[in-house]
Amino acid sequence: MKRIITIFFLSLASSPLFAQHEARVGIFGGVNNTSLKNAKDAAFGDFLPTFKPTLGIDAGYYFTIFKKLPIGFSFQLAGNSLGQNYNGNYSDSTSYYAYSRLNYFRPGIAFHAGSNMRKLVAFTFSAGATMGFLTSYQERFELIRYNNDRFILYINNNDVILYDTVKTRGTLTSPMYNQTDFSIFGTIGVDFMLTKHIVLGLSLRTDMGMSPVENKNKLNINYQTTPSSSVAFQPYNLDVKYRGPVSATAKRDETTNSSYGVFMSVKYRLFNPEKIEFWYREHKWE
Repeated sequence: MKRIITIFFLSLASSPLFAQHEARVGIFGGVNNTSLKNAKDAAFGDFLPTFKPTLGIDAGYYFTIFKKLPIGFSFQLAGNSLGQNYNGNYSDSTSYYAYSRLNYFRPGIAFHAGSNMRKLVAFTFSAGATMGFLTSYQERFELIRYNNDRFILYINNNDVILYDTVKTRGTLTSPMYNQTDFSIFGTIGVDFMLTKHIVLGLSLRTDMGMSPVENKNKLNINYQTTPSSSVAFQPYNLDVKYRGPVSATAKRDETTNSSYGVFMSVKYRLFNPEKIEFWYREHKWE
């Protein structure tokens, strides 16, 4: 039975149903407006626009079915930065500025469709999923008092620096953010064939996180004081991030990564120019 199934699919792949075959490899990059999406945080109005980059490599295999309909699949590896900027005012005339930065290594897969990909201009659509692996993160909260004095809490991975009347260093007992993040994405765009082998792509892309990014377990900061001290650090025991009071019964909404942005890609085409059917003629290069 296995042999019959294998022969069937090999015959199907070599039949006229799949008229053209082509591989493309290249690089892509983009700029996203990113957000740590949380309904209560967003409703409070402290979100600021947060633009962060993505850069990666892409390899895909494309073919046509029913002679003219192009589809394909691709695999990508990317590094991207996500997060959120915040700014708000408190009732005691103080204010704050804060940011969260999360950096990921992100493999992904995508399904592609579109118009004739061997024309000078082709329209494209893709949808896929990525798995993010957290490589580093930063968290900074700066309280600006009415006399312009500053209270600053800066976290770089698990290292903590507290600025108040004195500078104090410490260490988190565990990371603030989860180590993995799963998301789905979609793109719409257009490809321009610059040469016989080089394709420039422009697209709009949106990513939607499907898993929580905040570590809601109890955390402590171990400060390097004399004698040493340990202080409870529960940043998510709040209904709204950066707004108190801290409460063990706070019911914070789930926070996910979210982004949308503009992307550009440059890809190299790998195909057999001798196997181009008459109904799928591409542009004739001089």
